[in-house]
This record gives sequence, C-alpha cells and structure tokens, in this order.
Amino acid sequence: MRRRWIVFFVWVLLVLPVVNVGASGEFEPIFSVEDPRGDSFGPGDYSYPQHQSFPQELPQMLDLTAFNVFNLGDEAVRFEFHFAQRPDLHQPWGGAGFNFHRLDLYIVKDGEGRTTTFRPGAQVEFSQPWQLNLRLRDWRGAFLIDAQHDPDDSQAGIWQDQVQGFDVFVEGNAIVVEISQTLIGAAAPQWKYYVLVGLQDPYGPDQYREINQLPGPWTGGGGCDSEFNPNLYDILVKSEGAQKDQLAWDVGHYAVLDPVGPESTSARVWGIIKIIGVVLMAAGLASLVWILLRKN
Repeated sequence: MRRRWIVFFVWVLLVLPVVNVGASGEFEPIFSVEDPRGDSFGPGDYSYPQHQSFPQELPQMLDLTAFNVFNLGDEAVRFEFHFAQRPDLHQPWGGAGFNFHRLDLYIVKDGEGRTTTFRPGAQVEFSQPWQLNLRLRDWRGAFLIDAQHDPDDSQAGIWQDQVQGFDVFVEGNAIVVEISQTLIGAAAPQWKYYVLVGLQDPYGPDQYREINQLPGPWTGGGGCDSEFNPNLYDILVKSEGAQKDQLAWDVGHYAVLDPVGPESTSARVWGIIKIIGVVLMAAGLASLVWILLRKN
C-alpha cells in the first residue's frame, strides 16, 4: 500500500507541470502563420512616398512575414507582427521604434460585429464580422476597440496609457503587443484575424497615409484619386497571390478581405493529440516508477 501511495504522488508531481503548460507565465502557442515575403506593394504596383524622410528599406520594414499569438499563462495575450526588416531600422521622428507603421488587428471571435473598419481610412471591408480591434501606431497610440463602440467618439476604446497590462514594443524584427486577459480574454484556437499594414500619417484618414494615383513627397502611388483603393501596403494572407486578389478594387467598391486563422477541425484534432500525449507520457512515467520501486 505504501508503494502505491509513493507511485501516486510521483505521478502527480510529474504530470501537473505538463498539464498546466502556460499556467505559470510560459508562452502557450495559440496561432502562428507565415506571410509571403516581398509583397509589401499592396495589390502589386503600389509605390512609396518620395520625401527623403522615407528610407529605401521602407518596403522591407513594412513587409509582414509572420504573425504569432500566444497566451502568457492566464495573465496576458501576446501578439507578434514580424517584418522582413527591423521596424526601428530608421526612426526619423523618434517614438518607440515603429513610427512608420500604422497597424490594425481585427479579431473574429464569431458572433455579431462589423464588416467595415472601425473608421474610414484603410478603405477595405471584411467578409466576416469582427468583434475586437487592436489599433496600433507609435507614440503610445494603441487602442483596444470593441465593435460596439461608437466610431464618432474620438476617445472610443481603451487607450494603452489608461490601464495596466497593455504594452506595445519592438523586439528584434517584430512589433509586439502584450495585453492583459482581463481586457481581451484568453486567446482561443478558433479566433481568426485580419492584419492591415499601412504607413502612418497623423493627418491622414484614421491616421493612414493615403495612396493616390501618382506618388508625391508625402503620399504613395499606384492607387487612384478617389476613396476606394486600399491605403494598405501589406495584409496577412497564407499564400502567394491571395493578397493581390483580395486587394483588388474598383471605383465604387471596396476590396473585401478574408480572415486568417486555423482550420477548426485540425485545431480540435491537435488538441486531442496533445491530451493523448500527456496521458501516455504520464502512464509511461508511472510504469517506470512502479518497476523501479518493485526492484527495491
């Protein structure tokens, strides 16, 4: 009987650290996807502003290459936006290190929401409604916005300086957001995402820099002089050609984007596999301890 209790307690000590992955602040991967490189030209023919403040490496600085989502235990969610070049390679205007970037992350959690951007500026629409929006720009300009918030309210959403646990920073080639789960909830495997990458302009529509028909010192080129072409240089897609197809537009019609996320079936299967793996590992370790105790 004594041996059985010893085996039981050893089994508990061995299994609990495995079952509680992420409960102590470790990174728990929720979603990860690579984005095609070299596609930071919108539908394919966008050009960048011509003023000398914009460096020649700017297309690489805005070239999204990967997007990762982690749960940090039960405390925070971490979003990583990786680029081909460091976001802080050039900082002509100071800030936290990504003063060229204007990013929007729209999260699809299923349910009611919006199929338009929170405010006009990116000039795209969505095929599935979103429920949460992370609006990111430099100079501590990040907001968490709910689809139910009023776009006409200039103070809509939760500003990062209003709360604790809402941090945005540069780490290597990535812009990273870590936000408390009390604000956003724990990231779920079924979430899907829209990632919009534009150039920041404090005077532009929703602080996106406009892309006109012809480039200028402070505006990009390759679009048109109407309000319908996307003001985006890159979006999150899984395959080559998807970005060009989704950013296609006509006068009178916005481009319509599709969210990116895990396939629900594969995510469920992977979860089952992980549970089976934990159980088999625990059983194997318990058997090993039992054999060792019997020999003694």
